[in-house]
Amino acid sequence: MKQQLIRQLLFWGIWLVIPLIVDIIGGVIGAIFITVSYFRKKKLDIGYLPDITILIPIYNSENTLENCLNSVINQTYPIEKISVMLINNGKRDKAYNVFCSFQERNPRLKVWWLDSSSGKAKALNKGIYMANGKYIINIDSDGVLDKEAILKVVEKFETNPDICAMTGVVLTDPELIEETKLKNLRLIQRCELFEYIEAFLIGRGFQSQVNMMFTLAGAFSCYRREIIMKTQLYNNETLGEDTHMTSQIRELLDGKIALCEEAFFYVDPIDDLDKLYIQRQRWQRGQMEVSALFNEIANKNTKRFINVLKVTIIKDHSLVFPRFIWIFAMMYLVFLDYPLTLVVGANLILYIVYVITSTIYFFIAKLFLKEKKQIKDYVNKHWYIILLLPIYRFVVFFIRVAGIINAVEKNASWNTKTFSQEREIVDVRLKKNLSLYYRIKGWINNG
Repeated sequence: MKQQLIRQLLFWGIWLVIPLIVDIIGGVIGAIFITVSYFRKKKLDIGYLPDITILIPIYNSENTLENCLNSVINQTYPIEKISVMLINNGKRDKAYNVFCSFQERNPRLKVWWLDSSSGKAKALNKGIYMANGKYIINIDSDGVLDKEAILKVVEKFETNPDICAMTGVVLTDPELIEETKLKNLRLIQRCELFEYIEAFLIGRGFQSQVNMMFTLAGAFSCYRREIIMKTQLYNNETLGEDTHMTSQIRELLDGKIALCEEAFFYVDPIDDLDKLYIQRQRWQRGQMEVSALFNEIANKNTKRFINVLKVTIIKDHSLVFPRFIWIFAMMYLVFLDYPLTLVVGANLILYIVYVITSTIYFFIAKLFLKEKKQIKDYVNKHWYIILLLPIYRFVVFFIRVAGIINAVEKNASWNTKTFSQEREIVDVRLKKNLSLYYRIKGWINNG
């Protein structure tokens, strides 16, 4: 009886404590903070609207640039106070023709074309040097701004002088999701949208409240010009140039970084599983590179009660492999004669807990989507995605593990091997090893 009790405690302890600590408890605390902040939110009203500069790096952007520029000119912010710099960081292609055509049709908007060295970081640095607005806003060329995005960013900056930098809410575009013909891919894209909603409105929202923002979204980030000019600008030697800039402001300048929860930017959903695989590995590697660069500086920063880098490393890296082992422990427990119903039941309980947590996030996030009818109606219509999110995150978790393993490679590149390419490599190696095994076996059997 005693031995059985110990086995039960050991099982439930290992099986439930790790996910509870890593995901559930932190998520619930964050949800509470976000809910309180929503009801404490005050209506912002400013009389002065300063000049701002929008930087848009250009790389293979001929098909998306026009929509991006149209979203700028359709802003509720006064058009005469907006300057746009298109910084080409690749070979000049048809995107330049798009720029010329747009400029001819919209002479009221100040738009410049700059040629830069290859690399997004170098392009942004050139744009920063040329910018003259009070605030600098970086957006990707393959996305579109919500019509009130710039106004909401400026309002928050002007009414919160302690904020040095901000990120907006980046979501995938529901209209583009519905244009996807493949049903399974469309389902993954909807999961991606729900993931982004949670990541920004709940995750980054909580980080913003406690001033623990780890990274500004590269697709939509905003800075006070006077602050960004005090940094070392963007680092072109890491895949995480946005995280590197965030760390500079937080660790070197002790600046406050926030989320502008009312400023939205819409990007394309993933094209396929390979693109998701490359994207998440790139994010994971960039995070690790920047953490290594700033680890010593963060340890010496005595002004902060909580070391943001250490917390992130522990959560996203140190606990990854215990969780990885924990997943495969399921099969091991069956071999230890644990009842299959017990193992399956534990997984079912965890699944239900994750679904309940996502449901809580869903209703809290909808508070912030109240003014965004299209997004709100879309997520209401596809509420069932909440049931698929634990499975989607399970897949993304394995991609993150692959990203950590691949980060051991010395040289980084923007495009890593895709899932299909790595699967082919594994297949070739397995066939080669099995072929060698059977040759040795035949040699032994034939004497």
